Amino acid sequence: MTTTWYTSPAAVAAARRMAAGGTVGDPACSLAAVGRPDPALVPRDNRIGIGSHGGYWCLIR
Repeated sequence: MTTTWYTSPAAVAAARRMAAGGTVGDPACSLAAVGRPDPALVPRDNRIGIGSHGGYWCLIR
């Protein structure tokens, strides 16, 4: 299976919320990180939505 990564408006918004709050974790995210996330930690899926802001990342499966 090939995974398609795409910019997700919901993931970007979650990354902005995390950056504004200075905390990692948002209910919208399957994986949240400060700095670059490790994609190997994300289960394989057809599509993964990504978003970042201020060093915070959100991946939505």
